Amino acid sequence: MCKNLISLKKSVFIILLLLVNHFNIYSQDKFSFGFSGVYNFPLNSVGIGLRAQVPIIPKVFVVPQLKYFPSFNTIHELYGGINVHYALVEGNIRPDGFKRSIDPEIPMIYLAVGAQYNRWINYVETQQSNSKPNNFLPEVGLGTSIGNYPVRLFAEVKYNILWKESYGEVGLMFCPAYFRTKSKTNCPTFY
Repeated sequence: MCKNLISLKKSVFIILLLLVNHFNIYSQDKFSFGFSGVYNFPLNSVGIGLRAQVPIIPKVFVVPQLKYFPSFNTIHELYGGINVHYALVEGNIRPDGFKRSIDPEIPMIYLAVGAQYNRWINYVETQQSNSKPNNFLPEVGLGTSIGNYPVRLFAEVKYNILWKESYGEVGLMFCPAYFRTKSKTNCPTFY
């Protein structure tokens, strides 16, 4: 088990190293980061999240994420993982900051697929035999985003395949390249 975990860590490190290298080649001004509020529907738990968004190719982004559900919830836990977002509907964005355009606002809609490492901090044995203090959880979901280049609002609904739980997440994404320069940048479309 320990050798498998070490092998998995090495594989994840190599993949992340390749992605970072590709990110530098693809475009340095398309990186974005954000924060969110998270709600687990079956457990009635609330949490907070952090994420980054790295473009790989047009319509495809890699999104590393962290989520934390504090101890006032029934289950005190921490998540860390990675998703791949694929744009189903590209939508449009306001290119000039917060100015409104005459075009109607079309939200972007994307498919999310990924895996999360879960650390159940206040672990207790349950009737669910596949839950342990440390878990790897596959997930799928749909998301949407709307806004402009520097700041965009996003919302997602995801489903944890292993535990059969769903959760929602709402947050803001920021493109630091837009704030660094006064000229227009080509920030990501936040899928």
